[in-house]
Amino acid sequence: MGAFLDKPKTDKHNENGVGNGLRYGLSSMQGWRIEMEDAHAAVANLPGVLKDWAFFAVFDGHAGAKISAHCSEHLLNSITSGEEFLTTEDDIKHVKMFGN
Repeated sequence: MGAFLDKPKTDKHNENGVGNGLRYGLSSMQGWRIEMEDAHAAVANLPGVLKDWAFFAVFDGHAGAKISAHCSEHLLNSITSGEEFLTTEDDIKHVKMFGN
């Protein structure tokens, strides 16, 4: 059957959390694929000057399970560690006031 199983794996992985005045829940299921290809990131409390922000993402594993897992583990840090990213309280205040 190629990259598919004869019958779907219907076991579900559930997760939930609370932070920054937010509540979230998520669920994933492998389904018909040979391996779980998707990944997610859920960070309700970002550190430092971003303490009022949260990061939620779903990574569809079309490029493979390793790529989606890598993105889940490293994308947030890759974004926030770039020198173009907001780095001071003034940057954060500007975004909150003007939306850009």
